[in-house]
Amino acid sequence: MQQLILNINDASKMTALLNFLKTLNYVSSVEKVSSEAAPLSKEQKAVLDERRKTAKEDDYIPWNEAKKQLKSKRK
Repeated sequence: MQQLILNINDASKMTALLNFLKTLNYVSSVEKVSSEAAPLSKEQKAVLDERRKTAKEDDYIPWNEAKKQLKSKRK
């Protein structure tokens, strides 16, 4: 199964696209998801805020390196 994520700013165009996708027999599900669908709890937000405050530039690795590490863990 393949998944596709789109960011569409125009609500009417998004609705039209979702309605079209629902008509295709090879599309198994169509879901509208927004950032409000899974809001953070106060505790989760506090943890993230604390991590942002205490993070150091040395703690980060470039995205390409992170992808390589993730791919090597899958093997």
